[in-house]
Order: sequence, then C-alpha cells, then structure tokens
Amino acid sequence: MESLRHELTRFIQQPAAFSDPPALYRRLLAEAPVLDLGRVHVVSGFAEIITVLTHPGTSVDASAVGLPRGGSTALARIVGRMLPMRDGADHTRLKRLATTAFSARRLEQIRGRIESTADRLLRPLLAAGSFDVVADLAVPLPVAVSCAVLDIPDSEQERVTGWAGLVGRALLDDFGDRADDRRSAELDAGFEQFRDYVEKLCAARAADPGDDLISRLTVARAEGRLDDEDLLAFVVMLLANGLETLTSGLAVAVWQLLRTPGLAERLRAEPGCAEAVFDEAQRLGSPVRASARALTADVAVGGTVIPAGRVALLLYAAANRDPRRFADPDRFDPDRAELRHLAFGHGPHHCLGAPLSLMAGAAVLRGLAAAGESRELSTPLTGATVPWSTQFVFGGMRELPVRCPARTAEPVGVGRS
Repeated sequence: MESLRHELTRFIQQPAAFSDPPALYRRLLAEAPVLDLGRVHVVSGFAEIITVLTHPGTSVDASAVGLPRGGSTALARIVGRMLPMRDGADHTRLKRLATTAFSARRLEQIRGRIESTADRLLRPLLAAGSFDVVADLAVPLPVAVSCAVLDIPDSEQERVTGWAGLVGRALLDDFGDRADDRRSAELDAGFEQFRDYVEKLCAARAADPGDDLISRLTVARAEGRLDDEDLLAFVVMLLANGLETLTSGLAVAVWQLLRTPGLAERLRAEPGCAEAVFDEAQRLGSPVRASARALTADVAVGGTVIPAGRVALLLYAAANRDPRRFADPDRFDPDRAELRHLAFGHGPHHCLGAPLSLMAGAAVLRGLAAAGESRELSTPLTGATVPWSTQFVFGGMRELPVRCPARTAEPVGVGRS
C-alpha cells in the first residue's frame, strides 16, 4: 500500500509526468477506492464519491475544517463568493437564480448562436491548413458560449477572454503566498478593469432590462435577494464559465475524434450522435480530474469511516473508469448504456453549464467531421508525446496541433494498367 501512496502522491504533485494515468486509476480502484494519505483521503470509486457528494456533513469551504481560504487578493475574494464555492441554503438560493438561464427553452434559443460561433471559429482555422485546438478554438469558444448566455455582443469576446483567464488563475493558483506581491498587485489591477466592465454591464441592464440572466440578477439585487458582491461574483463566474472545463473538454474530444477510426465518418452519417460522442469523451478523458470536500462530520465510505476534520479528494478521473459502474471502462463507446458519469460533477454542485458544454462540443465535432470529407485531419502527436496539463485539477492538454490540408484529387487513370 505504501508504494500506491507514493505513486498517487507523485501523480498529484506532477500529473504531466504520468504517460498512462489509467494504469494508476485501475490500481486505486482495485486496491484502495478510499486511500488514507493523512489529512487527506483520496476517494476514487464511483459509488464512494457519490456517497461523499451527497452527504450532509461535507463542505466545499476548506475553512470549515480549519484550513486557510484561497487567498487575500480582491480577485480571490470574489472567486470565494462564486456559486461553486458556496454550500447549503446559500448555494441553493444562488443556484435558483441562475436556473432559468439554463432551461430547455433558453438553451434552444441560444443553440443557433453557439453553433454559428463554432462554425465562425472553425472556418478560418481549417482554411489555414493547420491550427492548435487549445489556443485557437478551445479557449475562445467557451467565452463565446458565456457571451451567448448573457446576451453580450460577439465584439466583446476578446476582452472578456483575457479577463476570464484571470479568474482561471485565481481558481488554480495559491493566492495565500504573499511572497510575490507584485504579481498579486498585477492580478488585482487586471481584475479592477473586469470589475468595472461588469458593473457597467449590470447598470445598463438594470436601466433597460431584457430576457437575459444579467437582467434577472439585477432585479434580484434590487429586491434584496442579492448584494453587490454576490452579483459581481455571479456575473464574473458566468463570463469565465468553462474556460478551464470546456477548454479541456474540447481538447480531449477532438483528440478522441482524431484517434478513433471511423468516428468522423459516423458523425457525418449520424450528426445527431455528436453530443453522445462528446459526452463519452468527457467520461474517458475527465477534463476535471478531481475536486475536494471538507468533512464536517464522520463519513462512512465503502467500509471506511473518514473522520470529521479531514479532506476528501474526489478523483473523478478514476471513478469514470470504475469497472463496477462502467462495462469495459477503458473503451471509448458513445453507445454505452451507463450514461451518468462524473465529468460534470454530481448532486447540488452538478455543473449548470453541462448542457451548454455538450451543445458546443457537439458543434465542434460535427464541424470537424464535415471538414474531413475535403481535408486530411491529423495530428503529429502520439499518446506518448501529448503535452498534458501540469495542473492536477484540470486534465486537458496544453496544446493539440492539428493538420488539415485539403485532400488532393486522385488523377484519372492512377492504378490502372
């Protein structure tokens, strides 16, 4: 068991060094679905993670068990007030305010904009003959999706993308380290511009409300259901929504498309299966490798009692390959019967934007598959050379170069005697 602890610890500290994480996942699931690392218990089994996520004695707030909060910059404080960082009745109250923006009716209203945006981004990339999926497609598209939800013009997307990157760094970096005061000051300066933009946006919607989420949130503030900081955190979160999760998810889905024989042909013949293909790529690729819960009560998990005061590190990437849940779990199978996985979380904190991610991912896959009729789609990368993320939480790729030259017509008479 010590060797397993050592291997897991090394993976957490250096995720990019592992060429085959599924081998570690298989070992964890077979030997220790709940593994004690001291203050932290790593939970990797599917059923075990569901138990933790639905237990009332858990919190997303590390300070609930005496651990420090994420930092002291203005940006870090706003991140701490975002919906994913809230618990209980507070979380329920805030989530209810956003639910209407993700209704089936609203999603259908913005489907066309999302699909046209994906097409608009793809066309020049394909025409160029090569591009990087991550930088050129998977970074701008999530912001475009967020702008569609919030009814923000396409012309604003470039500015918003830069600001959304600040929020992504706030979610991943340790802002508690005051050794780099200059860097913290630079982040706060950038965030002040973002704050000013959001406040002006909210003021404009309050003065002339529409049928968009920001307008509804400003009404909630006027009625006292939301304060100024909650409103700011909400809109900042929605603008930055998906910049890490959907970015990572798009990269792993395109990687799957490029390396699965016959998949592009199937997508051309059955475009309606694109969401199922994208969804299965999320299960297998697990763009969000893990999350954590602070335990405010003893929690019995798979025959182990994790005591109050500990932290449960929930390894979604392993649970999504749990053979007790998924038949032949390492096989890519968009038609599998076991549809529910943990790539978008579970329970109260299940990702509100999951339908949007599926919609955007499907649009990209359909667009690339269609291009495959007239272009040769390939990547110079192999399974051994993929530059995986150096972050533990997000398991996507740092880059994914794609070559897409136009197919050359076969000369008449070639191959005939």
